[in-house]
Amino acid sequence: AQRSQNFNSNWKFYFGDAGNAQGATFDDSKWEQVSLPHDYSISQEYSKSMEAESAYLGGGTGWYRKHFIVSEDMKGKELRIDFGGVYMNATVWVNGEKLGTHPYGYTPFSFDITDLVEYGKENVITVKVDHKTPSSRWYSGSGIYRSVNLSVMDKVHVDLYGTKIETPDLKEHVDGNNVAVKVKTTVVNESERDASVKVKHTIYPKNGTAEQAVATFESQEAVAVEKGKSKDVSADFTASGVQLWSTTTPNLYTVKTEVLMDGATVDTYETDYGFRYFAFDKNNGFTLNGQKMKLQGVCMHHDQGALGSVANDRSTERQVEILKMMGCNSIRVTHNPASDELIDACNKHGILVIDEAFDGWVAPKNGNSNDCAKWFNKEIESDNEIMGAADNMTWAQFDLTAMIERGQNDPAIIMWSLGNESGFGDNHKAMSDWVRQQRDGRLIHCEDASRKSVDYNHPELTAYTDVFSWMYPLHSAVKAYAEDKEKKQPYFMCE
Repeated sequence: AQRSQNFNSNWKFYFGDAGNAQGATFDDSKWEQVSLPHDYSISQEYSKSMEAESAYLGGGTGWYRKHFIVSEDMKGKELRIDFGGVYMNATVWVNGEKLGTHPYGYTPFSFDITDLVEYGKENVITVKVDHKTPSSRWYSGSGIYRSVNLSVMDKVHVDLYGTKIETPDLKEHVDGNNVAVKVKTTVVNESERDASVKVKHTIYPKNGTAEQAVATFESQEAVAVEKGKSKDVSADFTASGVQLWSTTTPNLYTVKTEVLMDGATVDTYETDYGFRYFAFDKNNGFTLNGQKMKLQGVCMHHDQGALGSVANDRSTERQVEILKMMGCNSIRVTHNPASDELIDACNKHGILVIDEAFDGWVAPKNGNSNDCAKWFNKEIESDNEIMGAADNMTWAQFDLTAMIERGQNDPAIIMWSLGNESGFGDNHKAMSDWVRQQRDGRLIHCEDASRKSVDYNHPELTAYTDVFSWMYPLHSAVKAYAEDKEKKQPYFMCE
């Protein structure tokens, strides 16, 4: 079976209270037939009783069900359901068994469904979306508005977001030859016995063939992965004939990773990658591949206009194409993590991205009592089977980590933004620490909107970030910062 299968077609949808619709035998024959991505706010009637911020459209409860057959030949495989994003408060069941919840509307999340499916028979997945308003300072939409995939893997396989690719000396090899490549592959063993594995990597132009490879690697020694555990397998090798990724020549490569057991490939995992390096400092500004450039960007929300919030491939790519035509080379995604579709389009067309985790942290904004502040510092329930959760982990850490791991190999992303006008304090430091733990190499940003109320010397404007982003200042304050020899961080103006 194909490792990742699109799961967007043939869903049933019901708007409102459907009772115990999670049951495996529930009759959904009269429900509306829909395909994903789907936004159930955009089809509602406009109402003056709703908020202007949300385009006078409501939220409410929506139910989704999909019937599917898992063929007999999938016995012995691992099955995982991957959601790109659900707005918001999603609860997921398979065959009537609850897997867990995910409150935040903008980060991807996954569940292992291996033990709940029946082979050769009809199965049903149910998703309840509980969008309580007010929840947003912009049009959010409602429902499973991003794509869903079913991943089918061997018991021994590359983990979710399981490759991390780095090229630490690229700036010394701008000709694209003898480039050091480091790949860390997380291999998971879900089988009943210990496994002995090797890892093979092949790097070739995206949409090309392995015959065009600029690098290959295969482990010389097998690595032991205990049953029920995972193991990071490191690979160090060189690539030659590489063409750099930039905003004018966005050259992309496929890193094909194979897990081998007894000489046979048991899993194949592909990662999009672009070879590029950048720097940002106070004296020289921003450079990409050693070339100085101005960040000519926009802050952009996720909606698709009259289409609503659906993360449609073509409409998203069209946005990027139009921005390129008007001279844009960067996007700050406001104020939430981007869809896969937007990141892919930016990788493809050469747009730099500042991916932003949250609008606010612990305090609701503009009276939006149901925004993500409600769950920010709440710990994930112990019986929640959502993948990536850990003991005592808060939803804030889960969602920030999901954003970073999803985008860790995307050449378009240059900064992680912790939040937007979110204030200072312990949460600011905690999130900065979580990002640095990822050892990602990208810059940390946090947009402060002091509106002249905080002096630019406020320590938290620079303590936990790599760029200074003090918004709405007086011209004299910007000039003073630029002339202050004690200030080392570049000034990044994004509003």
